Amino acid sequence: MAKTPLRLAWPKIPALSALVLSGLLAAAPLATAGTRPADAAMSPSATCTQKSTLAGTHLSDLQIAQYARNNGGLHGNGLIISIAVALAESQGWTQAVLINTDCSRDRGVWQINSFWHSEVTDAQAFNPVTCAQATARISSNGADWTPWTTYNNGAYNQYMSRARTAASQAGG
Repeated sequence: MAKTPLRLAWPKIPALSALVLSGLLAAAPLATAGTRPADAAMSPSATCTQKSTLAGTHLSDLQIAQYARNNGGLHGNGLIISIAVALAESQGWTQAVLINTDCSRDRGVWQINSFWHSEVTDAQAFNPVTCAQATARISSNGADWTPWTTYNNGAYNQYMSRARTAASQAGG
């Protein structure tokens, strides 16, 4: 898979149903990105209304770190960035989904895009073990986070302190 910098940034869309159900995220950003190569053409000409949903199990920062470390094999700075990216992407919700305007879907804790990474099934994307494994592969074992919009637009930076703490707790 060729790696190129991602240039598209997707806006944050409120997911009122998820907020009502969770009662926990009144001011938290929602699933916002995914993975899309910059030089790739948009998916088929379909147009969808962008919609974000947070669902599934809400993982703690430490749980995200443990999945990334134990199942994705990430360590050091790659582990720290993976945690921060997951928090920026999904806030740690295992079944978070963002339907993009091109009708592709960003799925799971690390918001793996259904069009650009169709090799990752929904079952894999929504399972934190296999999502961490796919994330490690897509990120070149934690060395290249440019496929994630929240990395490119800097949104992950606001979670770096939390990510460092979680990585340290996980033995990072």
